[in-house]
Amino acid sequence: MKTRRGRVTYSDRAFHQDATDAMRGDIVRAIIETVTNSDDAYGESKGKILVSVEHRRGTWRVVTRDRARGMRAARMEAAIASLGARTSGFEQGENVRGNLGRGAKDLAAFGTVVFESVCDDKYSKLVLEPSGDYELLPDQKADAGVRTRLHIPRGTGTVVTMQVGDQFRCPRHDKLFERLASHFQLRDILSDPRREILLEDAGSQETRTIRYSYPSLPILFTAELVVPGYPEATAMVTIYRNAERYDDPPSDPGRPAGLLIKGRRAIYENTLFRFETNPYAGWFSGRVECAYIDEVARDYDNRMTAGEPATEENPIPIITRRRDGLQHTHPFYRALAAAVEEELGRLVAAEEATARRESAENSRIRRTLDALGRDLGRLLDDDMREIDEEGLEGGGGVGTDDEVPALRLVPSEIVMYMGEDKSVSVQVRRDLGITQVHVEVDPEGVVELLDGADLELLPHKARRDLLTGQIRLRALLEDEETAITVSAGVHHEVGLIEVRPERILEEVEIQPPATLQFERDGYRVTYGKRKKLVVIAPAELVDVEGKDVRVSSSTDGIAVLGEATLEYDDDLDYYTATVVVEGRQLGAKAIIRAVLGEVTATCQVVVLRTEEGPRLQVRIENDEAGFRRAIVDPGEVTTIRIMGLHPVIRRYRGAAPEHSGEDKAAFKALLAEIIAGEVVRMLMEHKYRAGATEFRDAASLYVDHGRYLSKYLARCHRMLVPDGALE
Repeated sequence: MKTRRGRVTYSDRAFHQDATDAMRGDIVRAIIETVTNSDDAYGESKGKILVSVEHRRGTWRVVTRDRARGMRAARMEAAIASLGARTSGFEQGENVRGNLGRGAKDLAAFGTVVFESVCDDKYSKLVLEPSGDYELLPDQKADAGVRTRLHIPRGTGTVVTMQVGDQFRCPRHDKLFERLASHFQLRDILSDPRREILLEDAGSQETRTIRYSYPSLPILFTAELVVPGYPEATAMVTIYRNAERYDDPPSDPGRPAGLLIKGRRAIYENTLFRFETNPYAGWFSGRVECAYIDEVARDYDNRMTAGEPATEENPIPIITRRRDGLQHTHPFYRALAAAVEEELGRLVAAEEATARRESAENSRIRRTLDALGRDLGRLLDDDMREIDEEGLEGGGGVGTDDEVPALRLVPSEIVMYMGEDKSVSVQVRRDLGITQVHVEVDPEGVVELLDGADLELLPHKARRDLLTGQIRLRALLEDEETAITVSAGVHHEVGLIEVRPERILEEVEIQPPATLQFERDGYRVTYGKRKKLVVIAPAELVDVEGKDVRVSSSTDGIAVLGEATLEYDDDLDYYTATVVVEGRQLGAKAIIRAVLGEVTATCQVVVLRTEEGPRLQVRIENDEAGFRRAIVDPGEVTTIRIMGLHPVIRRYRGAAPEHSGEDKAAFKALLAEIIAGEVVRMLMEHKYRAGATEFRDAASLYVDHGRYLSKYLARCHRMLVPDGALE
């Protein structure tokens, strides 16, 4: 047989296998590809990108539209029809993301893809099949009909239409929105003021703007680092401390923790490097900006194209073919990681040391304070919202008839809880001469009007042009709604009342369980969000049945994510496991069932509209601040820091390091007084900023302060010093 030369045949099957391997059946990966391509096409110009998604059975479509520079037929064929070709501009050093020469070709993993573009007043079209076959139409005039169909009335632009096969699941629109809004690869685009990204439900034609805002966090480290072994390479590293610790795995592209590794334009991955399994690393996020990554990728391609051998410093492609970020075995990645890990490791170690120093605050009081913070956050949010909705305009001025409605109900959407009365404000313009309003609820029986149907009005304390009154309500039926109508002469105002079950206080002073059980009987989870539930079990049960707990939900509206494994807690002397659930349907209720061998435990979970309160936490610190017993640090999470070394607090807390007084009722009662006082101070400051001028003198201020303090003291004492602790 004679020597033969040829070229490896790249079959239809191989093309489809590679595209499928890159996309992995995840439509989010495809949308990221089309959005980043459109963003690159805009460059430094402003512009919109619209992604329209069909949600239906059978085949469905995803359409991405932009008004960027567009492509002529020749450019379209070169960019799409040549596998691995260097056509994006990356090879010439342009500020673009594309570098593998695959890009939009991988979209064919889902089905037929149609690329249509207008450029230089010419219309171009290429149809790409899952087999890799394509059909290119020659350039033709971009007439009015074409422009109307493509929604490009003038100028240039591109439309990419993916026909998605019915074997691929179409995600819920809200879930798709959430995944795109948090995906690390899109964060720079979504936060760019020059770019507007829109997600449309093709069925309802409802369109939402997707935005991402990088949180404002304290910077713990920022510097330009030299990468060892690559003297010409530097990386700008910035590390922040998150407002809370995040435990999401690296496989979650929307996790808040982690350092974003970025080249000139593309964000390649979100990583905590070798600290991925260290729980204290979840406190950190940040950026590693290194344009040299692109230089390494370009140098490897240049050498391969020129037929030159690869170098020891750059032996393999640094960017993975499967769109999974960077190649961790590449020498440059290892050197970059080593440089960053030195600084990140120092911060992780410091965080761990701080946690150990603060371990003097025993786990039981810490759990109680965490529960109290969440509960007070909900109450504080309710009270602040009522203050805001009353719209007090400081100064006691008189508004015009156009500025002030004749009749107003504040708030107009009312949420009540069983076992808690609620007051709703009525405001009527004084010039109407009306001194009484009539109140009705329909249907009846959901709430009770405590003061009857007719309400007398009094002068508003802060507005001379208003009369006001308070409708006092009591909830009667949970999980029901009713309309409330207020009538003043010919004027009517209608509001909605929603009655929810009694607020579930987090259990404190948990006793060792007798069997498998959830830490609480009921939980609430925000729609579209996740929540951690805690399962507990005695050691003797785990010894017999093992540690693996099977957890299930009674409805698809609330999903159980991941597995649950019991771990022994030295502080509590029993086993605990964390169960993560996600609220996928508003209003859904589910029984969550945990099974360990032959033993079963259940709890109820309900999905609510929004978070029930601001994020508030209480911490005891081994610190002092002069005469102040506590300091409030505002932020994404408001923190009340109790000064554990204040002389009065130290007296009841006990000497370090044991702080034996923390478990005693006297210390907890002192905490209750301090915490309630700080919360009410925040509330009064908020009310003053809102323009409340009823504080005519010190006496009137203290009357209002006392009213709020009584409410918050009752809550704090109830949770910190339960009845059993007084015996």
